Amino acid sequence: MSSNDNTNHTNTPSTPTSSNTFVESFAVPPLGCNCTIIGDKTTGDCCVVDPGGNVNEILSKINSHNLTLKRVLITHGHLDHIIGGRELKEKTGCDVLLNQDDLSLYEAVKDQCRDFRIEPPEKDLPRPDAFVSDGDVIQWSPSYSVQCIHCPGHTPGSMSYYFPEAGVVCPGDTLFRNSVGRTSWFGIPSLQGTSDAQQLIGSIRWKLMMLPDDTEVVCGHGEGTTIEREKLCNPFLR
Repeated sequence: MSSNDNTNHTNTPSTPTSSNTFVESFAVPPLGCNCTIIGDKTTGDCCVVDPGGNVNEILSKINSHNLTLKRVLITHGHLDHIIGGRELKEKTGCDVLLNQDDLSLYEAVKDQCRDFRIEPPEKDLPRPDAFVSDGDVIQWSPSYSVQCIHCPGHTPGSMSYYFPEAGVVCPGDTLFRNSVGRTSWFGIPSLQGTSDAQQLIGSIRWKLMMLPDDTEVVCGHGEGTTIEREKLCNPFLR
């Protein structure tokens, strides 16, 4: 579920920073979440961030670049960022990672689907293989790592995944171009009381804005941005 900004954005894929790095972001159903594939073309290892749906397209892109999926990284437990995780795990054997503070949201995916009038998954989602915490560093290929940054606010367990070698961060629905994540859920029982606007702004100011200015931001929905641009232009951070 997206931002406080009602602007209709078009997603712009991130640009690889080296010839050995593969980065592609694309919107997937049911609510247009940006799914991101980040791969090491030397070893063929890759991660997927937020597999909301359309697993066949995700796998097609992975296979067409001769990549092997090792991990699914979930930024937060909202339905549109998690529904494809079970099928990806069944078809590839990958690990699914999540912050434990969002486990209750993750497990309540069918309640969320009811509230958003979206067809629920036929099977329960798999229990995460591991829980990630603030400050964790995962070496997902010999030359590539991901830094796990806990950014509560949009949800209690919202995570941002920073890939330093690629110069890319995936903050889920915490930060958007010119906006920030939604924290009001009036009329949506499954999400009421799960967000904190003050906490969200603090996470952005004191965690995401500490990343290098030229870091490419793959927002959870819509168009991408950079850390520098949001420092200068985001009205919620002034």
